[in-house]
Amino acid sequence: ALIRPLLDVPKAFTPGQFGPNSLIGVAGFGISQMQWKIFNRWGQMVFQSNSIKLKWDGTFKGKPQPMDVYTYTLKVTFSDGTTASKTGDITLIR
Repeated sequence: ALIRPLLDVPKAFTPGQFGPNSLIGVAGFGISQMQWKIFNRWGQMVFQSNSIKLKWDGTFKGKPQPMDVYTYTLKVTFSDGTTASKTGDITLIR
């Protein structure tokens, strides 16, 4: 069977709330390596992860970040050796 690699990042999340939207992370299938970085509007990196299991809780250095739009860069390598890059934005809602 042919397995197609899959990659997705949600557009918004609500940190501090209970439920599935309280953390934001990369969703995908067949990802073997990744590099995900999230930046605030001033270009400061507020989160980075090399693991699909690690999700952002909306904090930076232990402090809740303000409601805003954050940008991200994402580079992944899938288990079949193919690669993908993605950029986008995430809305943090409080």
